[in-house]
Amino acid sequence: MNILIRGVDPIFAKELEKKANEISKKIGRDFSRNEYILMLIQNDCELRLTKLKEDKFDQAVDSLSHTLDRQTDKLQEFINSNNRLFHLLASGIDNEDQGEEL
Repeated sequence: MNILIRGVDPIFAKELEKKANEISKKIGRDFSRNEYILMLIQNDCELRLTKLKEDKFDQAVDSLSHTLDRQTDKLQEFINSNNRLFHLLASGIDNEDQGEEL
C-alpha cells in the first residue's frame, strides 16, 4: 500500500534524509528516506502491539498472583484444620476451645 504525505516541512524532510544517510553508512548500502519512513511506521505499530501484549501479560500475571494468594490461604486453613483434628484425636482436647475436654 502506498501512502502519500503532503505538507511536510522541508526541515523535517532534510532530517529524514540525514537519518537515512546515517543508516546507509552503517549498513553499507543505500537506505532511502522512504525506507526510513517505512521503518518508523512499522516500528511504531510493532511497539504499540508489543505494549498491548505486555499489558495483557501483566494483567494475567496479576490475576494469577491473586489466585495463588487465595489458594495459599485456603491451603493454610486446611493445614490448620487438619492439625486441630489430629490434636483432637490424639489428646481429646480441642485446642481452639483452650483446653476444654470433650
